[in-house]
Amino acid sequence: MLFPLGELPSAHVVLTPKGSLAYFGLGYLCATLLLLIGLRGLHAIHRRNYGWLGSVGLFVSFAALVVAFAGGTFEMLDMASTNIASTVAYLTLIVGFAILAWGSALLGFAITGTLRDPLLYLGGMLLTIAVPLGPLFVFVTGAAWDFEFWAGLTVPYGVAWMVLGYALSKAKGRATRPRFS
Repeated sequence: MLFPLGELPSAHVVLTPKGSLAYFGLGYLCATLLLLIGLRGLHAIHRRNYGWLGSVGLFVSFAALVVAFAGGTFEMLDMASTNIASTVAYLTLIVGFAILAWGSALLGFAITGTLRDPLLYLGGMLLTIAVPLGPLFVFVTGAAWDFEFWAGLTVPYGVAWMVLGYALSKAKGRATRPRFS
């Protein structure tokens, strides 16, 4: 969630080009890896409860994060070697986030429709509503590689996963009861 702060003008004054690259590597790539681990944990604990819709949403989200991670890695490597942003990496990243919005909405629908835990329900609602609105905000405002761009793409998903991560830590290996028995 803090990654967009690196695009503020004051950050460019403080960070050197190598510092910006390290910030991108830690702030974006490591966060994406943590999200992939979080998806795996969510699936391990709740796969029996949220059914096929949740499984499809989870696997679509997982694939989208892998694509976004690949685009971000390519962008980081390209910036390190040429100091010029890559159109291919940018498009890969955007396609990854567009697919992630759909996968997150499917997963959010499955979570809100079947699980009783209030934190999981809130996290599912955020995945269903806030995450698809983030890319919509980016495209409506015409933001390109600036603070609004990264905030629109990452903050709604980060908030949803903060709630889901807390709910997962509370679960401690136990599956929550299905809403409809």
